[in-house]
This record gives sequence, C-alpha cells and structure tokens, in this order.
Amino acid sequence: MRASSGDGSDASACLPRRPPRDLPYGRVAVFKPCTETDHPQRQRNVTGTEQPGAWLLKLFARGRVDTRQLMQRLPGPMDLALRAPETITPDMVNTILLECVSLSGDSNFGLRMAELMDAADLGVYGYLLMNAPTVGEALELACRYYPTFYLGAALDLSVAGSAVRLTYRVKAPPTVSERHDNEWTLGFLARLIRRGASAGWTPGNTTFTHVAPRDRRELRQVFGSNLHFRHAINSIEFSADVLRYRIGETDPGLLRVLTQQADKLLAGIHDEDALLQQVRLLILEGLDRGRADEASVATRLGVSASTLKRRLKQAGCTYRELRDGVVENIAKSALSQTTVPISEIALRAGYSELSAFDRAFMRLTGMTPLEYRAGKARRGG
Repeated sequence: MRASSGDGSDASACLPRRPPRDLPYGRVAVFKPCTETDHPQRQRNVTGTEQPGAWLLKLFARGRVDTRQLMQRLPGPMDLALRAPETITPDMVNTILLECVSLSGDSNFGLRMAELMDAADLGVYGYLLMNAPTVGEALELACRYYPTFYLGAALDLSVAGSAVRLTYRVKAPPTVSERHDNEWTLGFLARLIRRGASAGWTPGNTTFTHVAPRDRRELRQVFGSNLHFRHAINSIEFSADVLRYRIGETDPGLLRVLTQQADKLLAGIHDEDALLQQVRLLILEGLDRGRADEASVATRLGVSASTLKRRLKQAGCTYRELRDGVVENIAKSALSQTTVPISEIALRAGYSELSAFDRAFMRLTGMTPLEYRAGKARRGG
C-alpha cells in the first residue's frame, strides 16, 4: 500500500517500525546531535577500519539526528546500512529517513541531506562527479557508475533535441513513503548541476512519484515552481545547453585513473561477495510479491537458475540458506520492532499460510513467532 502523505506523516510501513508523525515545519530539535565519536563500535568493524556506511551516520548527525537513538530504534536496517549501504532495500532507506524526520524535527529532511552531503562522502563515485569537466560528463558518470553506490535504484540521462531528462528510478515499488529519498536524490543532482550553471539555477520541470507535501516552499527554492506530484517517475528536465557548462578544470589523467577505479568497482558487482548481496536484495524485494524463488531471482540477475546455483555453490552457500537468512532477519525485526499482526508478517516474509510461517520460523530460531515476540517484549525489545 502506498503512503497517503508525502511528508511522512501518514506513511504506512507494513514491516519496519513506524516512526512517529513528522514534527511541524521548522521546529528545532531540542536534543544534542550525536557526533561520529558517540558510537565508534558501530562505525568501525572488527578490523578497526571505518565501515563503508559510516558517512551516513556523520551526515545524519549534521542534519540534527540523534544517531544513537536512530541505531536503537532501527538496529537491523542501520546495521546493514553501515556494513553494506549499497545493498539496503528502498523500503529500508525510506524507513530510515522517516525515522530521521522524527528525530530531527525537520519535515524537509531529504532536502536537508541534499544540501549537507558532500560528494567527497561518496568515495570514488563522489570524486568522479567532482572531477568531471562539464555538467554533461558529470551526469553521464553519475548514471553509469550509480550501481557502485547503490543497487536498489538507477539513474538515466536522456536527451531529445534541446531537452534533457534526468530520471531516478527505484527498482522495487515502495510500501513506505519515498518522499525524502526522492527529494534527497534529485536535490543532490540539482545541486551538482548548479556547480556549472549558477547558484540560482532550477530545472524547467520536476516530477515526483510521492504525494505533494503540505509545505512546498523549500522545494520551490531547489526545483523551481513547476512541480508535479504523484507522477509515474522522479525526474528533472532542463535545456541541453546546460550539459555544456563547465564545472571544473580537472587533469584528464586524474579523471582517467578515477574512472578506471570505478570500472573495477562496477565489475566487482559481479564478484562472489557482491553476488550474495544482490541475491539477498532481490529475495527481500520479491518475498511479498511471490517472486523470491530461485528461478525468478536468476531471471532478474540475467542468468539461468543452474548458473546461479553453481555460482552460489562456488561462494560456499545455497539459495535456501540465503533465503532463510533474509526471512529470519525480516521476521525478527518485524516481531521485535512493530506490532504488526503475525499473519501480516508471514505474508511479507513470503508465506501465504500462517502455519507454514510458524514452522519455518521454528526451524530457523527454535521458537514460534509468538514466543519470540513475547520474549523480546519481556526483555524490553
């Protein structure tokens, strides 16, 4: 079910914990934001190196989010966001951002992230964008290498005559309000274009898939007045002349080195570890739509079921083990973080019959879903 409000106030989150209502526009959070030193055990892995998604916690803290509370409220999604941010599902992204809205008191949190995020936060992907010589080349790089940054969505740049459309497409239909993700992504891209255009540049036309928020003043500042909501796609449209604007005087050799590194990352998406993450993502997206079987996932990966089975065997696991892990994580998070009926959780985990879900959960955890929920409640979550 789609959310009924674009500002997150009435979003229907079927599995993850539903955040409280948005606070009024412009209200300032009364607590001190956490800094990156507040939970180093979360930001660093067992080797002592910073986790890939640590930049997210730092960015959220700059947006006045109490990141310690965020980790406590959404331990599962945030743990994955820290370990492998490129693999979290769109609904996890949306759920995290809605929680950030609640914790920060900022009803325009997606726009705030677009404003505060530095391209340097994004590693090689960000450096490519910063070092492209023109707006057009920056956007082409953004689209081509987006899978190195995030697997759950895609960017597309199309030119028809004198008109350009830059589209942001999420691969799985959202069940949680996608407003803040949409506005963050398009807002960041608009900011990238302004590096070559001018500080006051806005697109000629902007479309969003989410419903219109109550207050659109900040949106107009970023995207201009030609805004459209409940549209089929997320996009910004502008004149092709903008593509020729220069945004930097980068050394061609440096850009070539950066591009080579990005090509390695792009190729690495097909390596074993990345394959496992891709399969888990597709299982997660397909569970409640009946497309989480091995054949369906293989088709979405563009390989045969036998090829997928062989590659998973080479990686030391089976499809059933991956599916069981995804189902267990979903079920445990939903049972401990929400009050959603167990029958609804069963459906979301891919089981049309509650009895089958009970048996599967018992096999995986040694207890029934009801026993697990009751035990978490007694221990305070």
